[in-house]
Amino acid sequence: MKRRTALQVITAGPTQLAVAQHHLISMAPAPESHKPQFFTPEQMGLLDQLTEMIIPADDHSPGAREAKAGLFIDSIVAYSGKDVQQQWSAALKLVEAEAQKRASRPFVKCSAAERDQIVAAMAAGEAEPKTELEQFFARLKLLTLDGYYTSAIGIHQELQYKGNAVLSEFPGCSHSDH
Repeated sequence: MKRRTALQVITAGPTQLAVAQHHLISMAPAPESHKPQFFTPEQMGLLDQLTEMIIPADDHSPGAREAKAGLFIDSIVAYSGKDVQQQWSAALKLVEAEAQKRASRPFVKCSAAERDQIVAAMAAGEAEPKTELEQFFARLKLLTLDGYYTSAIGIHQELQYKGNAVLSEFPGCSHSDH
């Protein structure tokens, strides 16, 4: 796929996000060899921490960090327009400013309780985001979910999708009420 085509697909609107994801994923290198294309290493560290807080690892499956949701977001932002890139850069600076205001240190150096408070403040208006931080959280959460559930970890480990399988017979309901 040519870069121009990828940009046209991405900027076509929200209804085209699934098509954009398909094209971006098909042209992306393997996650282990992928390097950030837009965000700095510090921004990637912050992004990884935020995505992991949205979808943390648990006993069932790894979290967003291991699923490389941050790299997925980086790919989307890298192929977006300058205005979107500026929004993401500014929003990450806002998160850092909020961490400085609340804890006098960078977000990634905050305690777990301090990070929880900052993210809770960001998510407070999730239903109707009004502040720039709340609007950023809404975008961040959507792309984290998209990145996680289109990864092998999200699809196979979390959702336990086995793929299309031919059933020789349909077992029916084994519920005792039927």
